This record gives sequence, structure tokens and C-alpha cells, in this order.
Amino acid sequence: MDQHSTVILGAGLTGLSCALHLGRDYLLVEKQNEPGGIVRTRVRDTDAGPFHCDGTGHWLHFRDATIRALVERLLPGGLVEYERRAVIHLSGVFTPYPFQANTYGLPRETVLDCLLGLLRARHPEDFGLPRPDAPPRTFRESVERLFGEGICQHFMVPYNEKLLGVSLDEIAPEYAERFIPKPSLEAVVRGALGLSPEALGYNAKFLYPRTGGIGALSKAFAAALHIAPRLGVAASAIDLREKTVSFTDGTRARYERMLNTMPLVDFLRLATGVPDDIRAAAARLRATTVHYFDIGVRGPGAEASDHHWTYFPEPGFIFYRVGSYSAVHRDAAPAGCRSYYVEMSGGIRELLDRPDQLRDRVLADLRRAHVLAEEDEILFTDLRTIPHAYVIFDAHYEAARRTVVDFLAAHDVITHGRWGGWNYGGMEDAMIEGRAAAEELHPRQP
Repeated sequence: MDQHSTVILGAGLTGLSCALHLGRDYLLVEKQNEPGGIVRTRVRDTDAGPFHCDGTGHWLHFRDATIRALVERLLPGGLVEYERRAVIHLSGVFTPYPFQANTYGLPRETVLDCLLGLLRARHPEDFGLPRPDAPPRTFRESVERLFGEGICQHFMVPYNEKLLGVSLDEIAPEYAERFIPKPSLEAVVRGALGLSPEALGYNAKFLYPRTGGIGALSKAFAAALHIAPRLGVAASAIDLREKTVSFTDGTRARYERMLNTMPLVDFLRLATGVPDDIRAAAARLRATTVHYFDIGVRGPGAEASDHHWTYFPEPGFIFYRVGSYSAVHRDAAPAGCRSYYVEMSGGIRELLDRPDQLRDRVLADLRRAHVLAEEDEILFTDLRTIPHAYVIFDAHYEAARRTVVDFLAAHDVITHGRWGGWNYGGMEDAMIEGRAAAEELHPRQP
């Protein structure tokens, strides 16, 4: 049996970052045949040429200068910066993102709902309303206090419920707080008059590898490791008491410490020596599964063909968001072609067993939304799934997660990343958590 100071399960960005920062005595395993987890680029060959599909949108945003410098050093082709071209489709109209600061062009009644709702939320005393005297209890209450009933009714509530597949009354108030733009009253009024303010939000500008798709980032991390990951190998059983892990290739390893980055609920299913109360806590952890189509198109396109991504809050459209790989990075599709990812969540369960009908519905909705033109030639439609895509931050979440994480920590297993930590974050967060995990596993000597 192999002996390792640290075993790392999963060579996504968290596992790769941890291994890179450890630099010594670790075993990094990844069930796929290439590193990256969900941060990979699939090359789809067609008679028009190769398409590069990233498994939905993966755009880089940096807050940590050290992580940015690391990425820029590792990526051989460097990064390209883009300015966001994102829109919302509502009432047959495309308005710029974020919705709360760009209602110009919508029906007057909608604009009035949004402005009056915001004024009531920000200045309730002017409307004879009491100011709330307690913190919001749910995410719905939180966004209603921030933006008012109009903005929530027309976008915030329907879009997020369409994405998550549950009522926002079930979601904790702090859900996704960092990712929601919070414009001033002046910015909202200007946006209602067509005098849009400067770009708002954390992703107003974003970065992307110059070559190789987003998968180039994961490959660059893997290439920089002192000990290469074992690919095509997954954990099949974990004995927490004996500190051993069995793998699908028939090998076993003993570890001193472990970093788990696979989905937390999946890890618990493989582990032995887990008490019933810990399994009960894990059973309370919920997440939304996302299904998406990668679509390759040849043809002239329609008026909405070149948006980077578009939000669809209305129930009449089966998808909640449509993005275009090639609208961001032209090299993602061959000349004369375009590529899209079309994301769906709750509400399509009855069609998952009928993929041809689901495909036809998606294409019809894309044409109705003027993303596709009638004369566009569809080169491929590949249906894919992201399990546990969005964690459900409900009333049970924090206590259940903490119970499981503390139990594993007591057995020298730390669990980090979007899936391992059962949390919500982007690619930079994964790299930061990997760095923090390395420090936690092997603290530097003073």
C-alpha cells in the first residue's frame, strides 16, 4: 500500500492549486482523463471545423493579485480582457445587464413598477410605510428590501427561482450577495431613462485564456506540478478510521491527511465509519442540477446572436440563460459559425427522458428569442449535465454543512472548493481555497 502525507481527491482548480502550493509528497487523483474538473474545454469536430466548448461560461475575475500573477505566469498564451455584453430578455425586449439599472425600453408599466418599488424600499416613510425593524429572514426578503417589489417581481424572483428550482422563500438572505450588483437610486433612475450608468457588477470586465479555451488554465496548473496527477482514477472507498483510500484501478493508499474536492455528499457515500447523525446531516444538503446544450451553428445569425450571455426570467422560455462561447472568443468556432451553451434547471424533468423533444423546444425558443435565425444550420446539439451545480442555501444548510465538515476535520479530512466545500464561488475562489488548503495541511514553519 502506498503511503502519502496528503491525498487529494479531484484535480479541479482547488485540487490543482493545493498540489501546486504543497509542492511535495502528495497523491492527486482525478476520475476524468484530463485535469480541470468542470474547468475543461471539449473540442467538438464538425465538417465546418473544430468548436471549443467550455461546459457553459467560464470567465475569470480577480480580486487577489497573487492569484492573478500566478495565472498569468502559468498560462503560456496569456490572458485577454473583454468588456461584458450581457442582456436580459423580457417582454420581447433586450435590456442591458444588470436589470435593476437598465429598465429603459421595457413597457412603461414595468418601468413604473420598478421605480416605485425601489422608492418604497429605500424610503418607506415617504409612502406611509414602516421601516423594517429586523434583518431579512429569506433571500426574497433581502432582495425586496434592496430593490423593491417591482424589480423583484419582474426579474430577481422569477430568474433565480427558475435557476434554482425552489422558492426564494426557502433561501437564506445572504445567498450570492457578493455577485449581485447594488446600484444607487440615481443609477436606477438614469437606467430607466436610457441614460445607462457605467458597467456595474463584479463581471463588468473579465479575462479569458488567449489560446486553448478555459481548459488551458487547468492544463497549465497540471503542467507546473512537481508530481503529476493520476488521471482516469477515482476513489471507490474511504476508511476514515484507518486513513486508507481504495481506487477504481485496484490500488490503495494510506494517508496522513486528505483534501476532498469531490461533491461533499458523494464523498460521504464512499466513506466508512460515518455515524448516522452525520449521514442525516449530509442528507439535508441540497443542490440544483443544471442541464445544458452545447450548440454549434453555421449561418448569418439573428439580432441577438452576438451577446456574450442573455438572461431569460420568463417561464415561456425553457432555459434561464443562453451564452455564446464564440461571441466572447472568436476562435471558439470556425469561420462563418457560432457556438452557444443553453442552460436549464427545474421545469424540464418531464422532457429529460425525451431528449429529441427537449432539443426541438430549445431550438424553437432560441429562434423565438432571435438568438438563432430560421436559416441557421444546426451542426450539433449535445446535451450535458452538471450535478450539484448550485448549492441550495436553505434553513438547514449552514448547520448541516458545519456538522459534516467538522466531523471530517476530526478525521484529518478537509473538504474545500465549490463542490467539496458545498458552497458557491468562481474559479478564483477555487484557486484561493486550494492555496488555503495547502497551508492548512502543512503550515509553514515560523
